[in-house]
Amino acid sequence: MGHLWVTTKRPATRWALPVAAVVVLLAGLVPLFLPRPDALAGVSTLPWWAFALAFAAAEVCGLNLEVRGRRYSIALSGIPLAAGLYLSDPGSLLLGRLAGTLLIGAWYRRHTPLTLVTNAVAVTAGTTVAELLFRSLVLHHPLLSYPGRVLTLVAVVGAVLAEIGLLLWVHRAFDAGARLLARAVVAGVLGAAIGLIPALWIIHGEPLVTGAVLGPGLVLGFGAFASLSERHHRLRRMYELSDALAHAPDPARAIPLVLERSAQLLRAEHVELMLSDALPANRPSPGPRMWMRRAGRIIGPRTPGADLLERTPGRGELLAPLRNGGQTIGHLLVGERGDGVRGFVTSDLNTLQAVAERVAVALGNGHLLERLQFEARHDELTGLPNRLDFRAQLDESVEDLLAGGRQCTVMLLDFNGFKAINDTLGHQAGDQLLRELAGRFGQVAGKGVTIARLGGDEFAVLAPGMGDGAARALARRLLSAFDEPVRLAGNELRAGGSLGVAIGPEHGSTGAELLGRADVAMYVAKAGGGGYRMFTRSMDLPGEQVHTLAVALTEALRDGQIQIAVQPMVDLVNGQVHALEALARWHHPELGEVPPEDFFAAAERSGQVVELSRRVLDQALAAARQWQEAGQQVRVAINLAPGWLADPSLPGQIRSALARHGLSADVLSLEVAESDVIDEPEMLLALTRLHEMGARLSVDDFGTGYSSLTFVSRLPVDQIKIHQSFVQQLRADGRARAVVQSIIDLGRNLGLEVVAEGVIDAYTRIELKRMGCRFGQGYYFDAPMPVQELSWPTGRRPAGPAAWLDRPVPLQSDRVVGSLDTLAECAPTKTLPPSLP
Repeated sequence: MGHLWVTTKRPATRWALPVAAVVVLLAGLVPLFLPRPDALAGVSTLPWWAFALAFAAAEVCGLNLEVRGRRYSIALSGIPLAAGLYLSDPGSLLLGRLAGTLLIGAWYRRHTPLTLVTNAVAVTAGTTVAELLFRSLVLHHPLLSYPGRVLTLVAVVGAVLAEIGLLLWVHRAFDAGARLLARAVVAGVLGAAIGLIPALWIIHGEPLVTGAVLGPGLVLGFGAFASLSERHHRLRRMYELSDALAHAPDPARAIPLVLERSAQLLRAEHVELMLSDALPANRPSPGPRMWMRRAGRIIGPRTPGADLLERTPGRGELLAPLRNGGQTIGHLLVGERGDGVRGFVTSDLNTLQAVAERVAVALGNGHLLERLQFEARHDELTGLPNRLDFRAQLDESVEDLLAGGRQCTVMLLDFNGFKAINDTLGHQAGDQLLRELAGRFGQVAGKGVTIARLGGDEFAVLAPGMGDGAARALARRLLSAFDEPVRLAGNELRAGGSLGVAIGPEHGSTGAELLGRADVAMYVAKAGGGGYRMFTRSMDLPGEQVHTLAVALTEALRDGQIQIAVQPMVDLVNGQVHALEALARWHHPELGEVPPEDFFAAAERSGQVVELSRRVLDQALAAARQWQEAGQQVRVAINLAPGWLADPSLPGQIRSALARHGLSADVLSLEVAESDVIDEPEMLLALTRLHEMGARLSVDDFGTGYSSLTFVSRLPVDQIKIHQSFVQQLRADGRARAVVQSIIDLGRNLGLEVVAEGVIDAYTRIELKRMGCRFGQGYYFDAPMPVQELSWPTGRRPAGPAAWLDRPVPLQSDRVVGSLDTLAECAPTKTLPPSLP
C-alpha cells in the first residue's frame, strides 16, 4: 500500500508538472545505477516482470477514498515494494513498478496521458526514495532483524509521503493533505508489513501461516474501513441532495442541482434527466424535455428524439425511472464512470434508484408549487399575466429602464361593446371572445412586449425600451386584432377597442404613474369612440375636476358660454395682419376663466370634444364672414383637437360649415400638432382630403415632436409654426437660436410659410426678421382679444409707432390692427440690441 492515484478534476499547475518531471527523472536514474547491496548478495532475486504483475495486481485491488470532494485511489503497491527492496535489484524494481502501474492505468482505469505522466513521475520519485532510505537505514542492521523490519516500514512510508507530497504539490491540493496523508501512511505501514512476509520466507525460511492469516486480515480490515467510509460518504451526499432539493423546489433550480449531485455521487462523466408530459409545466411548448450534464456543462432543456423516450441503458450506463403518484414521469441515467473504475456495480444502481426516488418527489412537489404560483400570477381564462404579476413586472422594468436613461411604454386597452355581447349571448361567448382576442394580441405584439389581463375586458401592455414612434405602431397592431370577427356557433362576434398610451419618463417616473396616465388616455379614447390616444399633460386633471368641468361644459355648450378670442399673425416685413388665430375661451359664472387646456381635456375625456370644436369652428367662420363683409380679406386659423381629428366625418363637417357661412376653403387654416398625427394613416388621409378642398394646413409647435421632417414630407403642409420655447430663448441660448434658424431655412427651402410664436419684445421681432422669418405671433403684437373688440383702420395709418406696439400686453379695448412700423421707426430714440452671431 502506498501509491496514490489522483482522480480529481482540478488541473495540474501549468509549470509544476514539467518541473517535477525533470527533477524526478534525474533522480529516478539513481536506482538504475545502484548495485545490489552486499548484504543481499546471497539472496535470490525475482525478475522484473514478476514485480510488474505484482504491482498490477496491487493497483487493481486499490482502495478508494474521498477527501473534501476529491477522489483518491490508494493502491496496495506497498506490498510488492517492501518485498522488492529485498528480492530485486533497484533497476528491475523500478522497471517492474512502472510497467505494472502504467499498464493498469492505461488499460483498466483509462487514465488520460497527462494523468499517466503525473503518476509515473510520482512512482519514480517514491521508488527512488524507498531505495535510498532502505540503503541508508535498513542495511546497517542485521538482515530482517526487528530493527531492520521497522526501518523497512519507515522506508516504505517515506516513499508514500514522497509520492503524495509530490502529487499534492502538482495539483495544488494542500487543503486535502492532512486527512489523506494520515490514511495513506496507515495504508503504507500495513502494506509494508505484509510485503515483508514473502521476504522472511525466502530469506529466513520463516513459516507463512501467520503472515498468510495476518496479511489478508489486515487488507480485509482496511478494505472494510474504506467501504464504510464510502458508504458514509454516499449517505452524507444523499442527505445533502435531499436537503438541497427541499430548499430549491423550483424545477429550474432543482434540475441542474440533480445533475451535478448525481455526477458527484456516482462519479459519472455523463448524466441525463428526461421528463415526459406526465409532469406538466407552464411553458410555451408542450412535450417531453431532456437535460444532460457532459464534460462539466449543463445542456438543455431540449426536445429528445423518439429513440430517447423509451431509453434503455447501454454498456457502462445505469438507468432509474422517475415515478410520481403511481406514474412514470421520466428517467435518470448515468454513464462513463470517471474515477478510473470499469463500469458500475450493484451498489451504484441502488444509489441511483434512491436518488431517482428523491428527485421524482422533489420535482413533483416543485411542479405543484410552480403551478400554484403560476395560477396566483396568471389569468385562468387567457393564461396571460394577471394584475399582480403585471404590477410587479411594471415596477421592476420602469425602475431599471428609467435609471438607465431608456424609455418605457405602458398601455391600457378596454373593449367597446363587450357588455352587449355578454348580455345577449351569455358569458360563455364573452369568455371565448376574450380568449381569442388575447391570443391575437400576443401574435401582433412582438417579442419583448408583456400583455396582461387586469380583469373583465381590460388588458394592460408593457413595452420596455419603446418610445413614441414604436408605441404608436404597436397600438395600431393591437387594435388591428379587432378587424376580423370572432366566429362562435355560427355567430360572428365583433368588438372594438379603446387604447391609452403613456411613455416614461415623459409621462411619469413610476409604474403607478404610467399606468394611471395610460388609464386616463384610454378613457379619452373611449369617449372619442375608440382607437388609441397618447397621454398629454392636458389630460392630467384630477378625476373630480374632470367630472365637474365635463358637467359644466355640457351646460356651457347649451347656453352658448363658449366664445372665441383672436390673436394676429403679423407679416414682419410689411406689418400687415397675415391671419388671425381663433382661440376658445370660457368664462364660467362660478368658476371664472377656465384655462383652455383644462376644458379641452375635460371635453376629450367626456366625449364632448367634437361638439366643442364645431362651436369654435362655427364662430371663427362667422367672424371671417363679417371681416369679408367689412372689406378685410384675412385668413382665420383654428386648432384641430386630437379627438376631433380622429373623427372620420371631419372633412364633411368642415365642408358643411364653410358652405353654411358662404366661405371658400382657402379662408381657413387648420393647425395640427405633429405629435397627434404622426404615423396615423386615417388622420393623414383626412388632412389630405381637407387640403384638397382648399384649406391650408399648419404644423403647430414645430420642432417639439419626434419626427418633424417625416411629418412635413408626408403631408401637404403650407405652414410651420416655431414653438415659443425656442423663440423666447433667442437672446440667451445659442442652441435655441440655431434651432430657429434651421427651421426658418427648412421652411424657405420647402416653400412653406414660417411663423414664430411667442414674440414678446422688439428685440425678438427684429432678430427674427434678420434671420429670414416672415411672420410672427405673440403678445408683442397683441394678446388674444374678443372678436367684438377687434377694429380695422378706415384709412392710412399715421407715421410713428402705434400705441399697441409699445406694450407687450395692451389693455385698451379699442385696438387697431394695421401697418407695422419699419425697423427704423420702431424705436427711433433707442439703441437696438446687437444681433447674436
